[in-house]
Parts: sequence; structure tokens; C-alpha cells
Amino acid sequence: MMGALPARLFALLMAAVLALAAFYYPLNKLLLVPALAAYAALLWWRPTWWLLLVPALLPVLDLAPWTGWFYLEEFDLLLLASAAVGYWRLAPQAPQAALPPFVVFALWMSALATAIAAGIGLLPLPPLDANAFANYSSHYNSLRVAKGLLWALLLLPLLRRSAGADLVNLRRLFVPGMLIGLAFTALAVVWERSLFPGLFNFSSDYRPTAPFSAMHTGGAALDAYLAVAFPFVTLWLIGSTSHRQLGVALVLLVMGFFTGFTTFSRDVYLAYASSGAIIVLLVLGHRLRRGALGMGQLGGAALLLLGAAAVLMRVFASSGYRGLLAALVLLGAAVVLAGAAPRLRHWLLFGATALGLVLLDLTLFFGLRDAFGGVGKGPYLGLVLGVIAFGAAAAMLWLGPPNKQPQALAIAAGALISLALSTGLVAVHWGGEQAGFDAGWAALLAGALVAGNRLPLKPLWQLNRNTLTVACFSAIVFVTVIPIAASYYLGSRFSTAGSDFDVRLRHWDEALEMMTPDWSTRSFGMGLGRYPDTYFWHNTRGEMPGTFSYGREAQGNQFLRLASPHHAIGFGEVLRTLQRVAIEPGMRYRLSFDLRRSQPSGWLQLGLCERWLLYAQNCLPLELPQAKPGTGWQHVELDVDSGRLGGGGLFGAPIQLELASEGKNAVVEVDNLSLRSASGAELVRNGGFEDGNNYWFFSSDHDHMPWHVKNFFVNTYFEQGIFGSIAMALLLLYAAGNLAARGWDGELDASVYLAALAGVLIVGMFDSLFDVPRLTLLFYMLLAVALLQPVRAPVARPARRRRRRIEEGSETVTG
Repeated sequence: MMGALPARLFALLMAAVLALAAFYYPLNKLLLVPALAAYAALLWWRPTWWLLLVPALLPVLDLAPWTGWFYLEEFDLLLLASAAVGYWRLAPQAPQAALPPFVVFALWMSALATAIAAGIGLLPLPPLDANAFANYSSHYNSLRVAKGLLWALLLLPLLRRSAGADLVNLRRLFVPGMLIGLAFTALAVVWERSLFPGLFNFSSDYRPTAPFSAMHTGGAALDAYLAVAFPFVTLWLIGSTSHRQLGVALVLLVMGFFTGFTTFSRDVYLAYASSGAIIVLLVLGHRLRRGALGMGQLGGAALLLLGAAAVLMRVFASSGYRGLLAALVLLGAAVVLAGAAPRLRHWLLFGATALGLVLLDLTLFFGLRDAFGGVGKGPYLGLVLGVIAFGAAAAMLWLGPPNKQPQALAIAAGALISLALSTGLVAVHWGGEQAGFDAGWAALLAGALVAGNRLPLKPLWQLNRNTLTVACFSAIVFVTVIPIAASYYLGSRFSTAGSDFDVRLRHWDEALEMMTPDWSTRSFGMGLGRYPDTYFWHNTRGEMPGTFSYGREAQGNQFLRLASPHHAIGFGEVLRTLQRVAIEPGMRYRLSFDLRRSQPSGWLQLGLCERWLLYAQNCLPLELPQAKPGTGWQHVELDVDSGRLGGGGLFGAPIQLELASEGKNAVVEVDNLSLRSASGAELVRNGGFEDGNNYWFFSSDHDHMPWHVKNFFVNTYFEQGIFGSIAMALLLLYAAGNLAARGWDGELDASVYLAALAGVLIVGMFDSLFDVPRLTLLFYMLLAVALLQPVRAPVARPARRRRRRIEEGSETVTG
């Protein structure tokens, strides 16, 4: 255990490193310093809140597209502040939780394997120039990759002291932190989709990356994060007694499903399905063993859900979103009515309600057919009135006095008849007679739900919180999954699954073939972060990805060097250097730069485009005069009319100035890049590249294989060899066995942790994970949180202590 003095000395060291890093970090100090000070003050007041804030900010505190820095990030500054305050305030305290001894052994074994691999990757040390921390080919990339595990080890003592008695702070702080992070991620994806393909445009092949800048070379940072975070919704969905938490969980369920499915990533779909299956199997298995759930109920619920899915898919195919939503309302009302306790006695009231609402529906349908410019809103108005009537009756049925419940039941049953008719009329209005026929299946299913649950002596479900939770969950799944599943692009994604998997297999084989064939490499790997450089020099297909670097002339002038790819197999294979610029529409700007070319075949591609990270749209074409090759630097100037580009402000589509080199084996060099407004204001920062990659970021739109092994397990062997693979296997096998056993015994938290780990490893089957340090931190942090055990205070034994004192002669025996 670290004492108070060493802990506070380490805290001072972290504070000093933070001050040094903040001094050099290319972000406005008037924003950075107060933000860090406010965060540190908050932690000083509530030291354990790092357990909430770190997972909440992990996915979104990512400013690399603005700063250009990805070796040292603003999230690292946040972690430095957390460590500085935490070690000063928390580390001297006694730990409240501990890891099992085997986990400690496997964790340190993994740390040793990582340290060895980092040393292999780091040596020989390259010079500390502008290229040292600017790209993934640098040997210093080993340090970048290693920092994820390093942060996890540094935060582990704080985690043990922040967990609280009986690990209460994990539910109170860590779980909300994960859910806040999920919400931030979903909002970022919604924002990106709204700006680019359109929020509900599911036919576009646009795939979002927000908010992870690490996806500038492809990868699966967003997929992996969703796979980890989404299962945590379960803890508030079924593991909380708070109605507020249940409501938040339902909202997060919608956001999580929408975000995951609109990534159009097949590994996300598989991860969601696997995580859900694990939670369902463990939770239902425990309830079946306790007798809280019968096999008949389980089988009946499964059949009903399958039937509802089939009916709703058919309704959506013929009457779109309107028919789907109407059918969902109808089925939801049927579930509520079927679970009501009283029997139907007031048949006259039932008939009068049904007849009155049906006549009203028909009147609205035919009477308003030509209203509103011929559009006709009668079916929708009838549906709304039916929902209001049913909702009022259901509220009385559930919350009203017992003597009024029979009347409320009669009104609700009559309103259900109206909802069935309104659903059919909405479908007919939108999709014609065939759509109305399909909606009839929804009406039949609604009737079957009511009759099937009210006729047996023992109903399958009752009207309670659990029933409504399951119903809302099912409705959310249907309304988010069915439209996306029916999209053209999703169908095309699955149609190429077989061929894409063959490409992955060949890629993994190639990664193993590129490894140095000796015992040390097999034992300890090629080194952390060495795959991009290894691929560049040793790939078996003779390919050479595009690159960028910073050159320096004898007189000290520094410039940007862009090398075109050796294999231009299509548009988007070039590597682009990017900077966000704030331009306004309808304005004229002066673009100037110095250009030098080495070969006649190479040319500079320069443009202004709306771009989030990978995929550009609405590009402004620029006619660039190209310098003559081999004649030294040539100055280029031209006027640029922004046209309709720009003007979105903070929440509009980002405008990026992008540079790339095209042509066979071509090198283009750029310097003194400037973009000025008519007033003379400079929009480009570090246009002379004297500060290296400050404010410049890069991306590879489609050519992702040179950057990632695309498999977590192959990547672990590639970087850390057999030793690292064994250490990781020991950790994962122990965690899987421990969490599965606890989940089977009814511990919901363990089931969710297991589902999150399984989900991220499913993503890892098809992509790399640990080349993104914040994902590495999250992975190890999740492992530690999942396997923590409370530290019990030793129980005093007064009799034994008194006997010892008597034996030592410090106490006498009295009769």
C-alpha cells in the first residue's frame, strides 16, 4: 500500500507533468487552463467523482481534428489532473476494494509483456524532430499505444479507494458515467448524420465516425465503444427501482439502438446481439431456477415477440413509418388491456365507446379526404383521438379507484377497436389496399394478445412495471431496427459479408507473414504500434500507402512533404492532410502557397470541402497551377470564391482545407500556405509548418488495411508475441468464468460486465482495439471494475486478544 508521503510526491509529479504538457499543448490557454483548474477544483471537493467524469468524457473529449495532436491528447491532460488530485486526496486512504490475486498476477504479466513490446517498438530511438510525434510510422508510436495500459495501472489505486463500501460507488458513479458517455456519443453521431447524409437517410453509404478522431484511418473505435457502453443501459432498465432511471434508460435505449444500427457495421450488430443474448440467458436462467419464471411464460413471450416482429416488418414494407408507428400503438394498447386485472362487465359501455369512436374514425377518414390541400389528415386525427381515449381509460384503470376500474376497462376495450380501425385506415391512406390488408394482421395479433392473456386461468403477464418495461423495450427495438434493417445499404452490407471475411483472412495471414521469423519475435512480438511501419516496408502485395512528413532545408526552413501512394486503386486512396477553416458563403478569399514537385507525374490536390472526418461533400473545385518539376520553389496565388460553402457556424458542417499528393511515385512539397479573407484575416494556422503537425490532421478515407491488423487477437500476437497473448488469455478466461458464475447466481452487474466485455471482443474479432489508447484504458478499467471485490474490515476477536495478554503477563486472571 502506498503511504501518504509517496502518494503526495507522486501527485506533485503528476501536477508538474500536467503543467508542462498544458504549456506545450496547442490549445487556447485562456480556455485550457481555466477548464483544467475547474476540473481539479471539482475533484478536490469530490475526489471520487473522477469515477463518473472520466468514463463520461472519454468518448467525446477528442480535439485532434482541431489541434492535430494525437500522441498527447486533451484527455491525457484530464487524466493527469485526475491522478494529481486523486493521489493527493485519496491514495493515503485505505483501499475499499481489491482484485483477486490471480487477476493481479495476470495483470502484471500483461503489463510486463506490454513493457517489453514497447521497448522493442521504441528502439532504435529516432530523433526528436517534427516527425517524431506526427504519424504512426514513428518508433514513438510504441509509447502512444502503451499509454492506455499505463493509465489503467496508474488509476487502479484510485479505483480501489473510490469504489466505496461494498462497491456502492460503481453503481452510483461509474455506471452513470458510462451512460453519460453513451449519450454524448449518440448525440455526436446524430449531429454528424444530420449534417451529412441526413438523419433518416438509410440508403446512403455514409458511415459516421463521431466522436472518435482515431477513425481517421478507419478502425473500429466507435464500434468498440458502443459495444462496451450499450449493455450498461440494462442496469437502469431492469436493475433499478427508480422511475426516473427507467425513463432515462428507455431514452438511452432508443439512442443506443439508433446509433449502433446507423453505423452500418456488422460487428456492432453481432456485438449487440451477443451482449443481449448473454444478459437474457443469465437473467432468465437465474429466474427459471428460482421459479420466478415458467417455461410456458418464456415460450409464450418468445412466440409473441417473433409474431410481432413478422407482422411489423410486413406493415412497414407496405405503409412505411406511419403504418409501423400506428401498428406499434395498437399492439402496445393490446398489451396494456390484456394485462388488466378486472373482467369486462359493462358490455353496453364497451359497445357504445367502440361504435362512437369507429363512426368518428370513418367520418374523419372520408370527410377530410380532400382537406389540407388534398393530403387528408383524417386517419391520423382518428388515431390520435383513439390514443387519447385509450390513454385516459388506461390511466384510470391503472391508477384510479377500484370501483371505477370496470368502467375504465370497458372504455379502453372500445378504444382498442377504434385503434385497430385507425391503424388500417392509416395504412390504406398511405399504401393502398394491400397495406390495409397487412395492417389487418396487426389487428388480428392485437386481438390474439388480449384473448390469449385473459382467457387462461393463469395469464402470461400482468399490468405492472416489468410488463411495461418489456413492452417499451420491444417497441423501441422494433421502431429502430425494422426501418434500418429494410434499407438498401444494410442489405448490400450483408450481401458482401462472405467476400469481406475472405479479405480479412488474407489480411491476417499477411500480418503474420510480415513478422520477423525468429524466436524473439515469436516470444515477444514485433513491438507496440509497429504494424503501420511494418506494412509500409514489408507488405506482400507491393503496395505503398500515401505518406506525409516534415522536411527541413539547410537554412532551417521547414515544409510539408506529401508522397502519393504506389497503388492508386481508386478515388480516396490518397492520404489527406487537413485543417478546419472558418469560411463564409459568398465571400472571396486569397489562397497562396509555395510548391515544389519532384516528378512530372505528380501533382498537388488542394480543396475546400465539407467534411466531418473521412467523407467529403460539397467540395469547392480549385484550378491549381502546378509548379514545374525540379525547378525549386514556385509561388502560387489565386482567388477563391466560397460560393455556398461555409456559414454553418459552430454547429454547421465543418469546412476543411485538404492537401494530398496524387500521381505514381510522386512527391509534392508545400510551404507558406495561406488563406486570407478580403479584410486580410488569416484563416490557416501554422501554414508554414514550422510547428510540425500543430493544427494539421490527416485521414485515409478508404484505404484502412495499412493502418490496422483488423483483429484484436492477431494484433496482440503481432505486437506482443506468445508472452503477451498468454497474459491476455489468462485475464480474459478468468474474467469470463468469474462473471458468468456470478451472473448465473443472479448478479445483474456481473452479467452486464460480461456482456460488455463480450461485445467489445466481438468487435475485436474483425478490427484492432488497442491502437486507440483510450479504448485500452476503458478495456482494462472495465476488467478491474468487473472483478473488484470489497475489502472487509477484520473482525475483532476479544477473547483471543485477552488470552494473548494473559499469556504475556500484561493482565491477571480474576475469579
